[in-house]
Amino acid sequence: GGVRAFIIRRLLASVFVLWVVTLVTFSAIFLLPGDVVGAILGPEQSPDQAEALRKRLNLDAPFFEQYADWIGGVLQGDFGTNIRTGEAVGGQLLDKLKVSGQLGLMALLLALLISVPIGMAAGARPGTLFDYGLTLFAVVGVSIPNFFLALALILLFAVELNWFPALGFAEVGDGFVANLKSLTLPAFAVGIASAGSLARQVRASMVEVLRQDYVRTARAKGLREFTVIARHAFRNALIPVVTVLGLQMSIIVGGTIIIETIFQLPGMGKFVITSLLNQEVDVVQGVTLVIATGVLLINLIVDISYAYLDPRIRYS
Repeated sequence: GGVRAFIIRRLLASVFVLWVVTLVTFSAIFLLPGDVVGAILGPEQSPDQAEALRKRLNLDAPFFEQYADWIGGVLQGDFGTNIRTGEAVGGQLLDKLKVSGQLGLMALLLALLISVPIGMAAGARPGTLFDYGLTLFAVVGVSIPNFFLALALILLFAVELNWFPALGFAEVGDGFVANLKSLTLPAFAVGIASAGSLARQVRASMVEVLRQDYVRTARAKGLREFTVIARHAFRNALIPVVTVLGLQMSIIVGGTIIIETIFQLPGMGKFVITSLLNQEVDVVQGVTLVIATGVLLINLIVDISYAYLDPRIRYS
């Protein structure tokens, strides 16, 4: 009952946050320099053409009327129309989300595959050379900007070694291997900083848990060290890691925007930057709403997962 009430409260709070985000974004777009009609018609426009287009797009309506029209459409599943291409924004968002979602999941998976084993090994043997190596890896991973790392990966693995494509995206229909190779470098560029932070957190949690009395008891029973770590320490060590994991997932969502632009991936990041330059209000609003919803869902899942990782935690 406590968990259900907590979820309901969080969902209601999330709806309010999403409303504020859309209102702020809508306002910010109207403050951008330039004119959407001029961006569509170009410098050769006539006053009559500009006025007709402004009326057709409802741009001559007051701000809150335009916002109310947009939010009313969203509640009915209509995200508006891309004023530059004439396509439905909802369909475009789904296409872009497939790319960004695949990149984000791959970056998260790489971060976990790197950080968890390294962090566990370093936490089991603190003060060793391996532990100091982890600290160096974490510092380097967090310090290097992801756009610089992206360029370095392209130069080394795409240009010099020719192992992966430098730019572009291969659909799953073009072949699983081709699809995987097109996302490997971008996923590393996004995920390596998260891997460093997560590895340090896993290591710190392992060190703390291995000092607990129940771990000493398990060792005193003569259990193998691997069994002690895997069965008794690992689950409890995950509880603080989940908090950092939620934050890192949000960072990964933001990091894909820059990386998609560098690698020319047809995802949400490149889509929103192009839309901002062209002042496509409906597109920018749709992308913002999708990203904000994703971040809020991640935080909600992280909070709920505490109850399953540690039964002592209760929501009131």
